Amino acid sequence: MPRTPQLCIVQTIAREGPGLIGAMAMERGWQLQLTQLWTHQPLPTPQQGQAFLLLGGPASANDCHGRIPELIRLSQHLLEQRIPVMGICLGLQVLAKAKGCVVRAARQRELGWLDPHGQPWTLHQTPAGRHHPLLHGVPDPLPVFQLHGEEVVPDRSVETMASSPLCHNQIAALGPAAYGVQGHMELDPSMAERWFAEDDDLRPIAHQARFNQVGLEALMPVGRTLYGNWLTLAAQQLAADGAISGEDVNWAP
Repeated sequence: MPRTPQLCIVQTIAREGPGLIGAMAMERGWQLQLTQLWTHQPLPTPQQGQAFLLLGGPASANDCHGRIPELIRLSQHLLEQRIPVMGICLGLQVLAKAKGCVVRAARQRELGWLDPHGQPWTLHQTPAGRHHPLLHGVPDPLPVFQLHGEEVVPDRSVETMASSPLCHNQIAALGPAAYGVQGHMELDPSMAERWFAEDDDLRPIAHQARFNQVGLEALMPVGRTLYGNWLTLAAQQLAADGAISGEDVNWAP
């Protein structure tokens, strides 16, 4: 039996890395395995003791070319086998597509720190979210950094735990061990700076980069709580399945 869990991180573009989550996982004793799709590395074959983190990027879950179809097939396997998985932005949409949900263009793209009224983007928890361990200790409403132009259509098979007026499925449960976050709470200072410099969607609002410090001061504690909860849930799931030993895992949320 593996003594410690392994986090398999699937990264679709260089600038969208695991951010806070990778550092937190290592602090808790997880081993990290990184797959960079643009280098043509093969996707990992799920093994005992693994959880998966599917990151964001500019691709669409509806793409029929490139490596998105591969990623959807992997996601179908993760969902069918109840392997712990978290999808962020594109990762959420890929998981939803894998379970047969519709991914469509959003009514309005959500970008950066501020909404169209110049106010910080915020999400509101649903009744399901307020009682779910994933959101334990997370404030309501909660801040988020946004970078998406597509959304998951509301579906009865997806339990929405946080929402916003422009996008219903902002934080969602897609299965017994599968979760997704549409926005970005994994952001750290180096990622925020790089995104405004390199991302084509953020360049037109590059003036918002001046909010990086104050935005991150509000966002990073929420990210640590949310993704700390997820790492705990994933480790508990692996231990319950007999895939890992809990002896060397930091269980604190």
